[in-house]
Amino acid sequence: MPDAPHPHWLRTGSDFVTIEIVARPGSRRHGLLRVEPRGLVIGIASAAEKGKANDELIVTIAKIAEVPRGEVSILRGATARGKVVRIATAQPAAIAQRLLIATSEAK
Repeated sequence: MPDAPHPHWLRTGSDFVTIEIVARPGSRRHGLLRVEPRGLVIGIASAAEKGKANDELIVTIAKIAEVPRGEVSILRGATARGKVVRIATAQPAAIAQRLLIATSEAK
């Protein structure tokens, strides 16, 4: 039986996963807040200045996906709230599954 298709915000390749993110810098709530049509909404405490929010976002995504921080990078949107984040991995299906589980547990 083939795998179910991924949501539009999640894409997998042979050695990577990309996800569409909506960052909420300066948020009182941290981590994965919810899923919207634009992607995963991630709350981060840091302000959007001098890369602090991006650094915290990368750490947050790495924690959610259970991967080392060095495997997570921002492909597009470094200065915008809407971002595309890449997770380099030899096991993209496993990472995608972790992300889907995390979204099902988010409010």
